[in-house]
Amino acid sequence: MPEDERLDFQIRNVKIEDVTEVYRLLVANRPYVGLNSRYTYFLLAKDFSDTCVVAQHNGKIIAFSSGYIQPSRPDTFFNWETVVHRDYRGHSLQKRMLLHQIKITNATYFEGTVNPSNKISKRNFCELAELLNTKCEKRTLFNEEDFENDGHEAEVLYRIGPISKKQIVL
Repeated sequence: MPEDERLDFQIRNVKIEDVTEVYRLLVANRPYVGLNSRYTYFLLAKDFSDTCVVAQHNGKIIAFSSGYIQPSRPDTFFNWETVVHRDYRGHSLQKRMLLHQIKITNATYFEGTVNPSNKISKRNFCELAELLNTKCEKRTLFNEEDFENDGHEAEVLYRIGPISKKQIVL
């Protein structure tokens, strides 16, 4: 995409018919993002379409963000996975999708995990807390040993909140 091209995009809830394109996006952007089974993405689109979103540019899906409200903590939105196509990075899409998800879920707290090597998501989560004028707490949720030292990095939980609804500006 040319540097001077203005990025106009639409964020909307994911639909089952988006899964093929979302899956291609995930495959094309490995190892930047993990890859689950196609079935997982069909279930996300079927059962969590009210909390999972895609970003489109000129009719093409360029980003995907999944997450859900935790049944035991209905005030908390958990972001499971976000991917932005490499050609569209640098336009704050991750933060904008997360803000959109926080708004549509009416969450008071945001949680998501980040691998220690994922500097961009770590920075974006901290910037998200700054934008929302709230705290960002971090702790290891799962360590390498939990994954039986199979090469999976630790998962550090970022908890952002409390979030004031008036702080969410899209």
